[in-house]
Amino acid sequence: MRRCAAALLLACALAGCASDGGEGAVLTADEQYALAVERFEDQDYERAVAAFQIFTFNYPQDPRVADARWMTARAYYESEDWATAAQEFLNFQRDFAREPRAGEALFLAGQAFQEMSLRPELDQRDTERAINVYDRVLREYPAGEFAAEARTRRDRLRNKLAEKAYLNGEFYFDNEAYEAAETYLIDLIRTYPDSEWVAPAYALLARNYCAWRRDERAVEMVRVLREQFADEPATLEVVPQLEPRCLGPASGALSDP
Repeated sequence: MRRCAAALLLACALAGCASDGGEGAVLTADEQYALAVERFEDQDYERAVAAFQIFTFNYPQDPRVADARWMTARAYYESEDWATAAQEFLNFQRDFAREPRAGEALFLAGQAFQEMSLRPELDQRDTERAINVYDRVLREYPAGEFAAEARTRRDRLRNKLAEKAYLNGEFYFDNEAYEAAETYLIDLIRTYPDSEWVAPAYALLARNYCAWRRDERAVEMVRVLREQFADEPATLEVVPQLEPRCLGPASGALSDP
């Protein structure tokens, strides 16, 4: 009974708002749509959303419903309501998968999530959501016009997650929790092998193993640094600081075999 009452109240509320023409007059489809577009163009996004939603509620069979849904998502995006914009664009892509703007809607949902992405040291759930959406763009619209930009943005955000993993490893290393540091850094290397944080991760692992007195593992990390990242700043900075026991036989120049 409560659900029925709530649905009835919602319907009545929408019907009451469906006028916008003053004195309870219900606008025609053309008038309602024109009003919504006018409000959008005036950057009155909150009232534009309301007008578009009234249009889609009152005229669900109108061929402009897809346009109204698109403009609703855009209005949320322009007003920087990123969470709602992301969901509206996802809903648009789901409901109008064959529409020419479906790929763009998915891409814009990724952008909206990316706008909510926090600094690397903070919660990265929105970063992960953005990556997942960009992956969908590449999977579902690989030849689309937004594929290249989606890949660039995804890779940038994956690098951010790698930085997050590095900072976690650094935190545990600084607190002498060497096993936890090892876990984060190895996961970084395995999960983000193309990240710019791979060399720093190997360098920190070398320091971690050396401090942990796991000298053989430290020597192995130094070998990797010399062979694969000889010119990286992390290698040039860290290797000379390690104790000889952690360097192995090639304890001289970085270019030694």
